[in-house]
Amino acid sequence: MFAYVRLELRRLGRMPGLLIFAVLMPLLSYLLFTNLHGLTGQDKDVAATYTMVSMAGYGAIGALLNYASGVVVDRSIGWMRQLRLTPLSPVRVVVGKGLTAMATAIVPVVALCAAAAAVNGVRLGVGQWLAIVPLLWFGSLPFALLGLGMGYLATAQTVQPLNLLVYLGMSIVGGLWLPLDALPGWVAAVGRWLPTHAYADMSWQVAFGGAPTGTDVLTLAAWLVAFTALAVAGFRRSVRSTAGL
Repeated sequence: MFAYVRLELRRLGRMPGLLIFAVLMPLLSYLLFTNLHGLTGQDKDVAATYTMVSMAGYGAIGALLNYASGVVVDRSIGWMRQLRLTPLSPVRVVVGKGLTAMATAIVPVVALCAAAAAVNGVRLGVGQWLAIVPLLWFGSLPFALLGLGMGYLATAQTVQPLNLLVYLGMSIVGGLWLPLDALPGWVAAVGRWLPTHAYADMSWQVAFGGAPTGTDVLTLAAWLVAFTALAVAGFRRSVRSTAGL
């Protein structure tokens, strides 16, 4: 599996455009959201910190979904058929691809945190930074597996619309664009159980002096299990399809 991961990392190095898009859009959104609405003093500090987490998470999720759903291309060029001939089990293939995808998530996380500190003067304790960056990075793993699941199950014509719908829908309803309190009551009630909210809320809690809640951890873990099952099932179906069964 580790040889497979190394191979996928080399392939990732040939796609610089993916990382540029994953960083540029959230970064521009962050700078616009936090510097064009006239907030000053404590309000600006709170908004800059809150939005830093939101946009870093938004960028990481976008990078993961876009990269992982690219397995549609692997299917079209016969890569899935080649993997079927190796000793790799479906679970190892999915986990290996998911680990490779995680390399794309760290870039927007670091870029957004650096911009927040350098441009907006976000000041957190060393312990808070050491908790937030790993939480935003490793906590994004469920979305890598979600992207893989969609990539294995969707077609070349449907994967991008599906990807965009899931990405924007989960981001908006999960509170990455606006706090849940600003959304209609029923939308907020749904959003509290989405993986996007649990993922971001762990870092919001740390950023404002708290700690990740057990509810957020369990919610994200449950979605991780569900998305892993989706990805494995999608891979098996894709392999059967390429084998003509």
